[in-house]
Parts: sequence; structure tokens; C-alpha cells
Amino acid sequence: MQINVPIFLSSDNNYAPFVATTIASICDNTKSFCNFYILDGGITEENKEKICELKQQFDNFSIEFIGIDTQKEFRTINYKNNEYITISTYNRFLIPSLKPNIKKALYLDSDIIVLGDIKELYDIDLENFALGAAWHKSRILYNTDTKVPMELSENYKYFNAGVLIIDVQKWNKEKIVNSLFKIEQKYKNKILHADETLLNKYFDNNYKIFDIKFNYTDYDVINYPTNDIVIRHFASALKPWNSNYFIFNKQIKALKNFNDFWKYAKLTNFKNQIEHIYKKNINKNIFTKRFIKKISILEE
Repeated sequence: MQINVPIFLSSDNNYAPFVATTIASICDNTKSFCNFYILDGGITEENKEKICELKQQFDNFSIEFIGIDTQKEFRTINYKNNEYITISTYNRFLIPSLKPNIKKALYLDSDIIVLGDIKELYDIDLENFALGAAWHKSRILYNTDTKVPMELSENYKYFNAGVLIIDVQKWNKEKIVNSLFKIEQKYKNKILHADETLLNKYFDNNYKIFDIKFNYTDYDVINYPTNDIVIRHFASALKPWNSNYFIFNKQIKALKNFNDFWKYAKLTNFKNQIEHIYKKNINKNIFTKRFIKKISILEE
């Protein structure tokens, strides 16, 4: 019997084009049927229709939009939106209560493209852990600024929260969400990375570790270069819709998987909109204009 893969994504209206791109990349690489649940922070009906129009190309998915009133749900949280992360980042905390009958669920950020079969991630055995996340020894220095203020243990393993496997039943039984909110109240003036900090405080190193090929970030591009990637996560401020390069050690480097992102963006009915966003961003940047020809040569 084929098992459908439940996948939760979170988006406001601004991120609708990129949610569609993520979904396109998953459907193009996955044989199984996927049930997408979009935690909706204000997506217009027009943009919902555009996302659903992916059904004209793929027949292996369903979509349910779940409206989230972030002001109501997260009224106690002390958080100020920054340039590319909003209060809707906390939406993932609501997953176990929204769909309590699901046994296990995937959560993905919307600045992600999937380059392999997502079922491979879903099939990972959590081994009685409540959470699965990516970690590798190359990440020992990742977000070390959190250790002291959040009083993490000496052997903590800080994970990026953009790709998660959640044991829904265990979260509800152990009332993990309540614990996360209590941590937020206790440390509210010390939280540096929003909900990710809270998750790392609660789970510390008590979670199922899976390979970083399932959550390959810009940090990993620099510290652990590989082409064995199933999920590419553009986790920094640099996104394929605002840049095609990054600078490391005073060297200009092509943004890895830039072309892969655009392959899937062009499968969506947001293609023109995303292209407009990209052109608007690079036209603001004199440095990009100067090196655009050089970067195009470096691109994969």
C-alpha cells in the first residue's frame, strides 16, 4: 500500500511564488503522492490559484491551505521581523495540533528546492525521537552564539530548522509546543534565531540526526562542499531571486544551485513575477552589475 507523504510549508503572500517553486521541485523528483499543507499567513486567492495550477503539470499531489492568524497564535512572542524572516516562521510549532491524526510529517522552509525523491527523507526512522533534523561534524561552529545565552549543554548539536521530520503523536503526547512557548518566555531577551533557537534549546542533542544532504545550506556549501544533495536550502539572506553570487574570502563565487532553482521557478505560473523580483534586486546592486558577466561564467 502506497503511503502519501505529508509535507507542511509556511508562507505569507510575498513568499507564494517560492512555495510554488518548492512544490514544483518536489513533484518533479518524487514518485509518491504528496499531501501539501500550506500554513497560510495571508496568501491571496489569486496566488492560491496560481499555486494550484501546478496540477496542470503534476498529478502526484494535493494542496490544503490552512489559515494562520499569527497575531493571535503568537501574541506572547517577543519577535521583530527582519528582512527575510517574519513571525510566520513560528507556524511550524502548530503542525501537531493542526493535523493530530498524522503519525509523522515533514516541514520544509519555502526557500528550498528538492533535487531528489522526498520520500527518502520521509522514510528515515526517527527511532523514537520526537524530531529529526540535519547535522554534521562540519557544523560544530554553526550558530555558536546561541550556546551561552540559551544555556545549551556541552555536547549540544545545533541544527538548522528549515527541514524537519516531526513525530506528530509524540509532540502532542509530550506537549512539546507548550514547552517551546515556556522556553520563549524564559529566554525572550536572549533568543537570537527565532523559533530555531527555541527548538535547539528544547532538543539540544536529543533528536534523530539525518545527513546534511537533506538540508544543504550556504554554510555547508562553504564548509562541506559536495554535489550529493537531495534538498538545497537557501538559508541565508542570499536567495536565487536576489543574487547569483556570494563572496567568501574576498572571492566571488557562483550561488550553488542557482540554475536548479530557476529550472523549477520556470515551471510555475509565477515565472514572470520571480524574474521581475530578480531583475529589480540586481538592478539595485551596482556590484552585481559590475560582475554579472563574470558570475555567469562561474554558474553551474
